[in-house]
Amino acid sequence: MQKKEIALCFSGHRSERLPKSKENLENLKLKIGEEVDRAIKNGTDTFYFGACYGFDLLCAEIVLMRKRVVHISEPKVIKLIAVVPYEEQAKNWNEVNRELYFTTLAQCDEVITLNAKYHQGSFHQRNRYMVDNSRKMICYYDGSKGGTAYTVKYAEKNNVQIINLYES
Repeated sequence: MQKKEIALCFSGHRSERLPKSKENLENLKLKIGEEVDRAIKNGTDTFYFGACYGFDLLCAEIVLMRKRVVHISEPKVIKLIAVVPYEEQAKNWNEVNRELYFTTLAQCDEVITLNAKYHQGSFHQRNRYMVDNSRKMICYYDGSKGGTAYTVKYAEKNNVQIINLYES
């Protein structure tokens, strides 16, 4: 378990609820990158993501890019940790998302799998784990019901700083 004060987690919607246009998706990636850079500059060295297709894997991709860039004058070592709710999470995803999932997990510093099998509440358990180990959250939350809503509310209740990148 990491020290909470230097960790950040991501929470957001699946691909279906992310920006549809290529331009808007690229803008979202830029915003994620800016927030990740700011967090690293301010001492964050551990990034948790829920390993789901959509916003989670987008954020993981950006953290992995940052891991490959070393600033000689100010080298920083950062870790990417996947928090997987159960072993076969990606079993029913389409091939593109499954491939991205396994490629991303293979590049993580750590993969924490909370359960062998799916059970009701396993996604909430994963989300609580990430929030409980983070001082900050970067999310993409459009105000709708679901797992992201649950996670944002849980983070608010636990005084985790939230940066929402959603723009209506």
